[in-house]
Amino acid sequence: MKKQEDKIEEIKELPIRPMFPNMVTMMALACGVSSMQFAFWSNWGAAVVCIAMAAIFDALDGRLARMLNTSSRFGAELDSLSDLVSFGVAPGFLLYQWTMDSSIRATAVADGIKDPMAVGVPWMIVLFFVMCCALRLARFNTMLDDEPQPSYWKHFFMGLPAPGGAYLSLLPLVFYLWTKNDFLKNEALVGGIMIVSAILMASRIPTPCFKKIHMPKMKPAYRQMMAVGMLAFLACFVTFMFKNFWAFAGIMGIIYVIMLPAGILFFFYQKKALK
Repeated sequence: MKKQEDKIEEIKELPIRPMFPNMVTMMALACGVSSMQFAFWSNWGAAVVCIAMAAIFDALDGRLARMLNTSSRFGAELDSLSDLVSFGVAPGFLLYQWTMDSSIRATAVADGIKDPMAVGVPWMIVLFFVMCCALRLARFNTMLDDEPQPSYWKHFFMGLPAPGGAYLSLLPLVFYLWTKNDFLKNEALVGGIMIVSAILMASRIPTPCFKKIHMPKMKPAYRQMMAVGMLAFLACFVTFMFKNFWAFAGIMGIIYVIMLPAGILFFFYQKKALK
């Protein structure tokens, strides 16, 4: 009887707080997998929205872990696995489904062709995109154990982050949903952008990071004026997003593309100034 009581006493309570960040990561993973389900049924808009939601959850899980002081190696590994599905496999599968000619697909099904190579180069581009995404995430994980980067890397990622690579590769589909221009569905165009996105993810090129940007010190009056201005900007921002989501996503994509070369130039300027 005493032994049973000792065993009962050994059972410890499991705190719920450390589970919250991992639950958010799982939500990101669920959104990524759901994107592939929508892509299978040719619901392109819903598929893109699912990947966008995965990016939002991905941005929240790390911040939530730091806020609750529950960061762990397990959470970091789980986050990378989720990112590989949500920003590597899901965008690749979505673009593959979107660009593949329906007549080719119908012929393949009718003839009983089971070989994925029946559709040729597009599938190889998808594989290349997913592999480069995996390399980028693996490098990010190993950098967690390395020595801190020099100070001029503070506002930069090494290589294009996985959500950024997914966003860049999905721009033709986003612009198609905005303009309904069939030229954007061209396999060469979509494949070329996927290859560029993949190379940027696997590269060591510095790309902008906004995680550590802080407001400069200023007088309370100026701070209040800036807060009012930011609220007004946010109101216009949200209104435009809900009024025409695809136009909003397309314009934000253009801004992001412009920021990439601008960020590289600023990186080398900072590097030269701090040396």
